[in-house]
Amino acid sequence: NLSSCAEGAVGTSTMALRALLLALVAQASGLKIGASHITHPAAVAGVGRRSALAGAAAAALLQLPLPAFAQTNEEKAQAQIRETSAALHKLLDHKKEFVAAYAEGKGDRFPVPSAVPFTVFQTLEKTAEPEFMAIAIDYAEASRGARDLIKLAKLTKQPVEVSIKETGKPRRTAVTEYGSAEGSGLSTAEEYAERAAAELLAASICLDEAIKVMVAK
Repeated sequence: NLSSCAEGAVGTSTMALRALLLALVAQASGLKIGASHITHPAAVAGVGRRSALAGAAAAALLQLPLPAFAQTNEEKAQAQIRETSAALHKLLDHKKEFVAAYAEGKGDRFPVPSAVPFTVFQTLEKTAEPEFMAIAIDYAEASRGARDLIKLAKLTKQPVEVSIKETGKPRRTAVTEYGSAEGSGLSTAEEYAERAAAELLAASICLDEAIKVMVAK
């Protein structure tokens, strides 16, 4: 009847699941289960199908590439120094365009690479040559100087409103560049850009030297 068929199906399914669990436990512990331990035909068939699927899945997993090992802090620090050095070289290859862009107030076309934090150099201090940290200090000073000069170059091109009073005429206002305003005390954007490029060159040379000694020989 329907009730007995349902009970038989449930019993067969339960036996198959138990057989599968026993097989998996045995594989994990290095044991073998003989066919005599699994007597129900449906259970044997269920285990066979599941074993085949499990084997196929395991084979597929073995084909997947292994994840790359995570970089150590030292390797990350070395990579950052090398990448910044390469970026500075690339920027300085276009020094004339760099200066001209800032002179025109379009310096954003030539962004300066982010400075290497001093903590990055400190990460390598124990494994580098003794002169490494002295080079790091020189780099930090040159990099800071370049950024200060770039800020001044941008400042000179900022528009400001000035008040003008000429004899016999009413006072009027006019918009001019901050560097050109009377009493600003600023040099030209071009001069600041030239000096910034010189500081960037010094910073680049420092990084080149740091790369040579960041691993003790």
